[in-house]
Amino acid sequence: MSTVVDPHGDPATDVLVLRGAGDLADAHAAEKIVAPAAAADPATALVLDLAAVTYLTTEAVVPFVALARRCASEGTSLRVVASEPVRRKLASLGLLSTLALGP
Repeated sequence: MSTVVDPHGDPATDVLVLRGAGDLADAHAAEKIVAPAAAADPATALVLDLAAVTYLTTEAVVPFVALARRCASEGTSLRVVASEPVRRKLASLGLLSTLALGP
């Protein structure tokens, strides 16, 4: 976990970065990525970094959607950074609004 200080003087925010890389071919692989979020304080902002993911199956998307829904219900900030293949997969599944992609 890291701490990010807002340059505008707002208090520091804890950020937990969840990183995936390579091929995510099943839900088990994706569950390993999101597992640390279960123990995080709801005030901790989450970044789901999928920028290095080259292949994503539909099955692997399920834990990411579950994480997004849990964050929405708990008021936890979630930002998703995605590679182009991941963006295409999420768009084809109609999940761009569920997994709000950041820059």
